[in-house]
Amino acid sequence: MNTTIDIHSHKEHLININIYEGKLHESVLVICSATGVKQTYYKKIAKYFQGYGITVITFDYEGIGNSLKKNIKHSETTLTDWGKNDLEAVLEYSEKKFPNYNLIILGHSIGGQLIGLAKKALLANKIILICSQSGYWGHWEGIGKLKMWLNWNFLFPFLINLFGYMPSKKISNMENLPKKVAIEWKEWCNSKNYLLDHLDSERLFFDRINCELISYSVDDDQYAPKKAVDWLISKYSNTIKTQIHIMPRDFNVKSIGHFGLFHEKFKDTFWHNLKNEVIK
Repeated sequence: MNTTIDIHSHKEHLININIYEGKLHESVLVICSATGVKQTYYKKIAKYFQGYGITVITFDYEGIGNSLKKNIKHSETTLTDWGKNDLEAVLEYSEKKFPNYNLIILGHSIGGQLIGLAKKALLANKIILICSQSGYWGHWEGIGKLKMWLNWNFLFPFLINLFGYMPSKKISNMENLPKKVAIEWKEWCNSKNYLLDHLDSERLFFDRINCELISYSVDDDQYAPKKAVDWLISKYSNTIKTQIHIMPRDFNVKSIGHFGLFHEKFKDTFWHNLKNEVIK
C-alpha cells in the first residue's frame, strides 16, 4: 500500500511524505534527499525495497517539490530547518506509525549531514550514507577546488541577489532553493569545519548517535570527493563504521557520479547489496 500525506513540522511547515508500506519485515527505511532533489527521484528504489517487504518513507524538505506550498521567494526555511524540523517531524511520524519497527535512515548527499541535526536520529538502528560529505570547497583538488570556490563565492551570491532565491533549475537539474537555504549552504561550504562552524554543539547529535553506520563513496563523484566524505564520517564518532569506496568498474559501468547509484540499472548489484544491509 502506498500513501501520500502532509505532516506538520515543529515550525508548522507542511511536509509532504510518501509511505511505501511493506508487509514482510519490521523495518522502516527513511530516505533523506540530496539538496534540491525531489523525493520522486527515490521512488524506484523505494518501490524496490517495498517489493521485498520493507517499509520506506520519502519526503520533500520545505520549499522543495510537494512541500513547496507558496511562492519560493516567500519561503523563510533554512538548511538547519530541514534537519531540525523537517527530518525531525518525519522521524517522529515514523516512530508513531511504526512503533516497534527497526529504524534505518538513508542519507543521500546533504541528507547524510542533516541526520546529525535531528534528535530523533538517536533512535536509529542503522544509518546508511550514500555520497554524503562536507561541502567545504577545500576538500576538492585541482580545478575542482577552483570551481567549488567560484560557485560559493560568485555564482551563488550573484544569482541569489538577482532572483531572490537560488534558481538552480536554470543552471542544473536541481530544484530551485529558498533564499535562506542557499545562503546558509553557501556559508557552510565556505567554512573549514562546515556546519560545525555555525551551529552550537548542543544543537547537534553526530557524536551522540550510537548505531551501525555504512558509508558509500564513489570514485568519480565530483560533488563528494573521498576526503570530504571521510570528514563527515569522522563526526559520527560513536557509530560502528563501515566505509565502502565504489569504483565504476566494480559494477561494469563507465561512470556513476553523485546520483547514479539510485538509477534502476543498479537494482541487481548495488540495490541488491543495499537491501541485504537493510534487512540484516
